[in-house]
Amino acid sequence: MVELLLRNAITLDHPYHFDLAIDKGVIAARDSHLDLPAEIEIDLKGHLVIPAFVDSHVHLDIALMNDWKRPGRLKPFRSPRECNELVEQRRRSFTRQDIEQRASKALELAARHGITALRAQCHIDSEVGLSHLEALVAVRERYRHLVTVQIVAFPQQGLFGHPQGLELFRQAFRYGADVMGCASNLERGSGVDFRCHIDTALDLAMELDVDLDVHADLSIPPQVTLEDLEVVHLALRVIERGYQGRVAAGHLCALDSASPEVAAQAIALIKEAGIHAISMPDMYRLGREDPSHVRRGLTRVKELLAAGVNTAFASNNVRDAYRPLGNFNMLEEGLILAYGAHMDSIEQLETLLRMCTYNAARILNIQNYGLEVGCQARFVVLDACSPSAAIANQAEKLLVFKEGRLVARNSQTSELFPPPNSFAHLSFATPCLDHSS
Repeated sequence: MVELLLRNAITLDHPYHFDLAIDKGVIAARDSHLDLPAEIEIDLKGHLVIPAFVDSHVHLDIALMNDWKRPGRLKPFRSPRECNELVEQRRRSFTRQDIEQRASKALELAARHGITALRAQCHIDSEVGLSHLEALVAVRERYRHLVTVQIVAFPQQGLFGHPQGLELFRQAFRYGADVMGCASNLERGSGVDFRCHIDTALDLAMELDVDLDVHADLSIPPQVTLEDLEVVHLALRVIERGYQGRVAAGHLCALDSASPEVAAQAIALIKEAGIHAISMPDMYRLGREDPSHVRRGLTRVKELLAAGVNTAFASNNVRDAYRPLGNFNMLEEGLILAYGAHMDSIEQLETLLRMCTYNAARILNIQNYGLEVGCQARFVVLDACSPSAAIANQAEKLLVFKEGRLVARNSQTSELFPPPNSFAHLSFATPCLDHSS
């Protein structure tokens, strides 16, 4: 007898109905018809089952720092530099309790939307020390049953702003960080160029035998040569040092400002270096100073995919000083990317769903991921009958499982009334909440 038997499911790869057996936290059997006794049996009636969503790049320690009831910025900003300055100002008032409360709400929201694994960027620097990390480690342990969290030691003030900066990062890994971060654009005033920053972060990642997660090419200059691209320098160093497959590069905005010839050369190096690419669909931030033909800073998603680069997309910032939007909802981010990257065919919409599941899981190196026999039972039942419908319809995540346990259930109910309308029985069961639950 198995613990759970799901009947009449469909998947990304299997448009015909099949059964899925779950036992002891793993997928025990899968076939067109399973003749197995089960403690619980659910007829999915052709609903789509996908591996659970993976958010491969999100700044968890500053997430949800804005007012939930009145989302949005008080005034539009002109430059990303203003965002960095605002974060620096506001984080001085953060307490451990505040970070834990916001990160807890964030993980609950992520689980509600079918995310069971994410990679969380976390500020590490001489000003905040390890205080943000201490808060996220505590939340990671508390919510392990809902979401598996990898923590990136993120250099919010660069790597060279303090004499003991590198030792602080070594301490971070002894305390519980998982991945080395890298963001050369934050070496403000240190006189260190992006090559030195990247080389140092890679050296430290190799010393500690951890993956490297790089914020690369966040700007969109008018013209870009091959030598100007941070990701090109990164790729050459990764190849030289033999660290293929251990590095992810997020943003890659400047890649879109390069000529097609330069971009093709850069993408070939990214592929050779085995660098994972992560697109951030928050297209509203860049190009604010463009007087016409406003650029959005979206990387060359389709070219990266066509070249065989493992490419995902992620939330990046959720209701913080950088982006006042977002819900830890990968279907929502995927729809935004579909518009921005001109991905509108059935095949391309299916690719979007793979990007935030299989591709993102590769970045986090999640073992036994998928819907094959022997895989961990981490999956989502969507209110959709096809992958493209899941994106286009923004399907509800009906059931969310992690290690074979049901961790979230959602429903969406609508009622249409014929005339004459009746208001006699209208009421609200609960008041408006200040955060999603």
